[in-house]
Amino acid sequence: MKKVYAILAALFLVLLLSVGVYSLFHLNADAAKPETTFGSFFDGSYASGNRAWYAAAFPQSDTLKSVNKALNGFYKFSGLSGENDVQLLVTMDGQAAQHGASIQAPTDTDPSQTVDPTDSTEPTETTEPPESVEPSDGLQPGMVVENLGAAVLVGNRAVEVAYADYDSIDDYAAAVTSIATALGSKVHTYSILVPNAAEFYTPEDYHTGECSQSAMIDYAYDHMGSNVKTVDAYSKLAAHIDEYVYFRTDHHWTQLGAYYAYVAFCEKAGMKAEPLSKFETGQYDVFVGSMYNFLENYPQAAILRDNPDVLQYYVPFVDRDTWVYSDTTLTNGYQLGVICHIDAEYSNKYLCFLGGDHPITVITTDVDGPVCMLIKESYGNAFAPWLTSHYSKIIVVDPREFNSDGKPTLDIVKFAQEQNVNDCIILNYPMMIGSDLYISQLGRIVK
Repeated sequence: MKKVYAILAALFLVLLLSVGVYSLFHLNADAAKPETTFGSFFDGSYASGNRAWYAAAFPQSDTLKSVNKALNGFYKFSGLSGENDVQLLVTMDGQAAQHGASIQAPTDTDPSQTVDPTDSTEPTETTEPPESVEPSDGLQPGMVVENLGAAVLVGNRAVEVAYADYDSIDDYAAAVTSIATALGSKVHTYSILVPNAAEFYTPEDYHTGECSQSAMIDYAYDHMGSNVKTVDAYSKLAAHIDEYVYFRTDHHWTQLGAYYAYVAFCEKAGMKAEPLSKFETGQYDVFVGSMYNFLENYPQAAILRDNPDVLQYYVPFVDRDTWVYSDTTLTNGYQLGVICHIDAEYSNKYLCFLGGDHPITVITTDVDGPVCMLIKESYGNAFAPWLTSHYSKIIVVDPREFNSDGKPTLDIVKFAQEQNVNDCIILNYPMMIGSDLYISQLGRIVK
């Protein structure tokens, strides 16, 4: 029997070596190699980019990945007998630190077709944005892939489990502090760190120890400067986890979840949070989001498809005008909405909040109040509409869209001065505070 095992092991080794040698001479020539620069060797982007290139260039890589995912359905399947059963755990490789999803169409009527009198549906004369297209959920060639945690399917919910990297969290805290220092004492800088669904809806092993988001958030806050006003959104969300504060098929929170973070912010900022009863509501009845898209080739993910989310939105009651711009000149923009209409054939209903991720979104209201700047990734999109009740202008900035190859320049201090910013809110969720790429982008907006 030992001889049989030895022969099988030898055959398997020969097979692996054969595939490796074959791949060296049959790489996909269409796959773009990462640019070799002096700086890329030191910031880690060359190594990550080279791994992504080889994965894309490997012959029949798509076929092999599909086979692997199909096989995964057999050896990781553990049944669907209970909502606390972990049915699937998959390492997450992604590019969220480099780009977001967005719509490009000039539409801002809400999904129930209620007329919004203050957000024009007409594009500007100088800009003709294309029709709305469904953004790709796939990896983009030539961009760095980061592994920040795992996708876990628990019952009929899929979540992102973050793994703590306290060196990176140190750097995140330093980046936020540097922004507050650069903006100066005339601008109140707030940090809002938001837990995701894994913290509340997974078995203990997935939200304790190195996966404890409360520990990550506390550590980050403890290492920020005294000039940063930290907001305890965690406690507010934890008190409402029996409500619909996170999607099950998507990695984002709901707008209701964002509301509780808004309440925590108002308490810190000395404002009175508006009650939910003041807002007109509507909903999309079927929303199957990003976590399903990531896991859809695994048989277990069918439970997400068969149990879609409902996306409920809250329409601000103040008059407002919302424009999207590609850079800090704020020219050649086009109008979208705080709450946008998403056509039925588009699966990503979360894009209804601000129309997704854009370099700069400027919301002007009829409120006699200060000016706020919100620096965020996509978690901030559902949060921004709540700010309309308190600020005359909200400037939403996505730092991923600036200060890197092929993207415009942003000097956050100069821009804040030009826009007479009074309050700066920096809002992120756990996958970003452990992303070296995102942290470097956040740090680069301070000149």
